[in-house]
Amino acid sequence: MSEIEREEQHESAAERAARVLTQSTRIEEAGARLRGTEPIVVHETDSLQHLAELAVERPECRVISVVDDAQRLIGLVPIRTLVNDIFLKIVPEQFLGEITDLEGALRYATDLGVRTAADVMVEPVWIRPEETVRDAFERMHNANLNGLPITDAGGRIVGYLDQLELLLAWVRATGREALLRPAGR
Repeated sequence: MSEIEREEQHESAAERAARVLTQSTRIEEAGARLRGTEPIVVHETDSLQHLAELAVERPECRVISVVDDAQRLIGLVPIRTLVNDIFLKIVPEQFLGEITDLEGALRYATDLGVRTAADVMVEPVWIRPEETVRDAFERMHNANLNGLPITDAGGRIVGYLDQLELLLAWVRATGREALLRPAGR
């Protein structure tokens, strides 16, 4: 028996499981394979400028979590929504030419009133540590999000799970790196 085979025999089931990331892996277990992106957490009254500054400081976090005074999740601001909203404020003339009807003009005027996280946040979507990788992928897909806050049972943010980072960790853990390379290489 080779030295490698002897080492494999002594490896515990927990150690073998730690090397594998599957759809049924719990988020808390998957976290060991991820770099641990720090969540961006803001309050509903925080300005869009503040959100943008935080997003620039931590570009790896692509979904901002909005919390209430008790630090419970109440909404999300996807970075792409924030970018679109700020772009609308900075160069509105690019959009005015496209507005040719009263309804469009009213919608534009309403959008100009957007100033805080509460004004642009969407319904909260989250994952809990005891849920699975599959649950996370499904929620992100269904909500069209690139990441999810991880919350405790009380709805408080305890982490952030990035979709691309999780996908790459899953691909590596399952030995499917070839799926990401051009054919024939």
